[in-house]
Amino acid sequence: MRVFDTERQEWSASRRERLFHTERYLDLPRQRAVLQRTAVVLAVCGVSFGAWALGWKDEPRPYRPPAQEAPVDPGGSEGATTADPEQSVSTSTAPPAGYEVLDDAQGFRIAVPEGWTRESQSSQYGIDIVAYRGPDGIRRIQVFQVMEATAHESVVESQKASSKLDGYQEIHVQDVTDPSGGEAAEHEYTSDELSGEPATGTGAGYHVIDYRFQAEDGEKYALIVYGSQSDQTDQTDAEREVLDTARAWFCPPDTQCAAPQTP
Repeated sequence: MRVFDTERQEWSASRRERLFHTERYLDLPRQRAVLQRTAVVLAVCGVSFGAWALGWKDEPRPYRPPAQEAPVDPGGSEGATTADPEQSVSTSTAPPAGYEVLDDAQGFRIAVPEGWTRESQSSQYGIDIVAYRGPDGIRRIQVFQVMEATAHESVVESQKASSKLDGYQEIHVQDVTDPSGGEAAEHEYTSDELSGEPATGTGAGYHVIDYRFQAEDGEKYALIVYGSQSDQTDQTDAEREVLDTARAWFCPPDTQCAAPQTP
């Protein structure tokens, strides 16, 4: 409501209206200044809001652990890719078919062909000399601890004794790499006889692989595999398989060893 201002001698708005709408009652220059300041404030607010919105859009997504990824349809779906066969090869801790893993009474673990029987005799050093013998009485694997400082030295000493056997013929004496990465040496040979062993009864001699190595406990051991020369090619492969399997599963006494991973 407009009232007559006696002091200013003019009609003007009521006191309440002038209090809340002061810009209406300023002179023209002052009104323009108010409008300019208002426009600047609004512009600054618009720029700030735009910058905030743009920054919010680029915020990184919350981390999602792999377990929370979208599940894969086990039944497969159209367009799904198949796994690379070389990347999906499974492994097993079981020994090869036809072998069994044994915890020997002397404290070591070993894998030998199924059905082989155990025999042992006392040794002048370390554990007893243990042998596992096949049903034919010829094929066997012998396990014992050696006293020499290195595997190479032990093999050389063994070769000197074996060279005196009738029909002895050396195949090789050499240092090799043990599966554990430690030192190892091997003596492979054939002979017509073995010390303390009867003749094969087949008219053929023996084929022997004498393997000496440093085990996981730091001690030196021997794994010696004996077979017949009746079929040299097949027997060589057979003796090598027995040796490789026995070494892969061998674990010395009082030692924790992981089971080998086999395809």
